[in-house]
Amino acid sequence: MDFEKFKKEKVFQRGRGGSDPQHLEDERLFHALLERHNEIERSTKKIEGGIESVTRVLSRDPELVKILQEHAVGMKKRFEGGRAIRSWDPLFTQLFDERGKIKMRWEMLEDGIKVTLKGEEEEIRALIDLHDETLHAFVNHGFKAAKEESPYRP
Repeated sequence: MDFEKFKKEKVFQRGRGGSDPQHLEDERLFHALLERHNEIERSTKKIEGGIESVTRVLSRDPELVKILQEHAVGMKKRFEGGRAIRSWDPLFTQLFDERGKIKMRWEMLEDGIKVTLKGEEEEIRALIDLHDETLHAFVNHGFKAAKEESPYRP
């Protein structure tokens, strides 16, 4: 049976991509991380009101550590500025719609980054958890996971 005919077409909710220099740089960093996903490790622990995640470069390769850190900072800037990414993915669309309710902070580590995400409302914490699950999939499976819709189902 040809299952391709059942494949869901991507519908972009907040515009498609971008060609400005910042978007291209954000995309370059994300693709580099997906390409080298097997060199990255991510762990998460639940904290009051959200999660704390630590993402580390196993080899401590300074170039990859820098890419990881720049990616995190760039995504925070995109998030705060409402410059959506993955607008074909319902989870990311919802995250950007609710961004004012999510508190984010980070701490640079010698071999990676620690990020804390918190929300006061239960629905926001559920979005944070699904985002976390999606990022773990990116780290574990690289481009294969990035091509798929996140686990979120509105």
